Amino acid sequence: MLTVDEYGLIRALCKASFYDFVKEFWSTIIKEEPVWNWHIEYLCEELQTVVERIFRQEPKQYDLIINVPPGTTKSTIVSIMLPVWAWTRAPHFRTIVGTHTFNPLGLDLSRKSRDIVRSQKFQAAFPDISLRDDQNTKSYFVNNHGGMRLTATVGGVSPVGMHAHLLVVDDPIDPQKALSEADQKRANEWMTDTLPTRKIDKQVTPTILIMQRLHQNDPTGEWLSRDKTVRHICLPASSEEGWDVKPEGLVERYVDGLLDPVRLSQQVLDEYKKQG
Repeated sequence: MLTVDEYGLIRALCKASFYDFVKEFWSTIIKEEPVWNWHIEYLCEELQTVVERIFRQEPKQYDLIINVPPGTTKSTIVSIMLPVWAWTRAPHFRTIVGTHTFNPLGLDLSRKSRDIVRSQKFQAAFPDISLRDDQNTKSYFVNNHGGMRLTATVGGVSPVGMHAHLLVVDDPIDPQKALSEADQKRANEWMTDTLPTRKIDKQVTPTILIMQRLHQNDPTGEWLSRDKTVRHICLPASSEEGWDVKPEGLVERYVDGLLDPVRLSQQVLDEYKKQG
């Protein structure tokens, strides 16, 4: 059992660094040992830069698109950990997290966020933050300071009536339906017509889209085609497959042309290719 002073140290470290928060609370929701590839810290720092401006109520500099392969901890970082970390700095913080499917994907991401808040470690490190009993469901929960996390889905569970400091979209298209023009259109219209109306402050509230690339007309492609101010981070599994690494300098962090040589080795990528 940790002492009060040790929990105080955890609190100080986690409030200062989103990456330290991810490392500290990983085991509260995931039992497997983490593989701390360089891209995780990089993405955490990028996300913290965006959210820090919200804390300071400064106009956003850009919206953010992150393209990474499946199996690279993207949902754990952005959809599960980030809304909870924001509460450690601004307990009133409100986040809407959208994805392509409500059950099981959307509910599972929300449940894990809630599990972090309810964990013994979080409650000991941040005793002033607790969940309200009357607004505490798997898809929508509110803390005792008015902060909330809401799950929404493309063409399904609507965020209408709710407003947020931060909008997160995690894989708005089901990979099994990536070639469907109707699904592409539905996702793109939801991103451009529905979601932007859910901002608390249109000048301050940013949108973060994180997804694997699925088609040239997917939400990433559509957004990049109409908005040249968006910040685009693209980290393909391999730097030798015709995909551009963005920002360009990050290609130097690849090992033998691989983003994550442990979890996405060349053998693993070759197996993916065999599966089409």
